Amino acid sequence: MTIIQRGLMVGLLWICLAGSPRSLPAQTPPEEGSQEVITLLNEQNRKLSNDLRRIHREIAALRADLDKPGIKDVFAGIGYIFGLFGVAAFIASRRKE
Repeated sequence: MTIIQRGLMVGLLWICLAGSPRSLPAQTPPEEGSQEVITLLNEQNRKLSNDLRRIHREIAALRADLDKPGIKDVFAGIGYIFGLFGVAAFIASRRKE
């Protein structure tokens, strides 16, 4: 980087930082509505807890269903057995010759 480029970069950085707004002081929430906000948050928390419980039950049910063998698995097992018997029959027929 040349001296001119470095100077331009520092200048642009200085302009950006000098033009940024200052941080605002924290505002305190009004006291009269805080109880309503708390009850609303508690109600939302209860609803979310119920939804999460329901989702956990559904996931557990899906996992239980996935553990059971399906129709695809049954036919795959039967095909595997037929394949093994086919290989055994092929070897037995080759030995007779």
